Amino acid sequence: MEWSMVIERLAVAFVLGGLVGVEREIRNQPAGFRTHAILSIGSALIMLISIHGALLYGPKTSDPMRIAAQVVSGIGFLGAGAILRIGVSIKGLTTAASLWTTAAIGLACGAGFYWAAFLTTFLVLFSLFLLGKMEKMYLFTKPRRSLFIEAEDVPTLLGDLEEVLGGFGFTMDFVDVDRDVEKDKVEIQMVIRPKPGYPLETETARLTSALLELKEVKNVELR
Repeated sequence: MEWSMVIERLAVAFVLGGLVGVEREIRNQPAGFRTHAILSIGSALIMLISIHGALLYGPKTSDPMRIAAQVVSGIGFLGAGAILRIGVSIKGLTTAASLWTTAAIGLACGAGFYWAAFLTTFLVLFSLFLLGKMEKMYLFTKPRRSLFIEAEDVPTLLGDLEEVLGGFGFTMDFVDVDRDVEKDKVEIQMVIRPKPGYPLETETARLTSALLELKEVKNVELR
């Protein structure tokens, strides 16, 4: 393969993968610009190696798709590292999906399948930017509340809190735990969402009382 072709394909993979990574970087996701750009370049290089091997040894002894096919399954391990479980909420699924798709974009660039790579990049960015805004505007319009809890540091605390909140129809969007080892206490800050139609104004007191009924909980503030 000519050097100009190799440079061209790697450069296109870097640009397209980086574009997807910029969107993830803006949203402060664990895998951002560098991760997506490097992943796309690496996938493109693997595709180039596969094609180079087929050209060097002939199609009868080398399958150009064999090495590239391992990227599809292997990228799952990298994507899994971007998925985080915070309380009852799962974060990072979109980033994992963008990583997997960026690998495919890199393979397409390595194979010289440019128009498909550009189209896929456009659709991914459309999904991440515009569809994300549409989700927030029309699908996730439920109000959020901040919950502050002071409690004893016991292993079952988060599980007990999840059970109480789930019983009232709340889901946790964010959880931050600050432990004081010397005093054996913990401070928890949460962002929670109520179920549709939940009467926050009249039921807030019931939720607070239910949380305070947990023997390890000492103080509750719902804002």
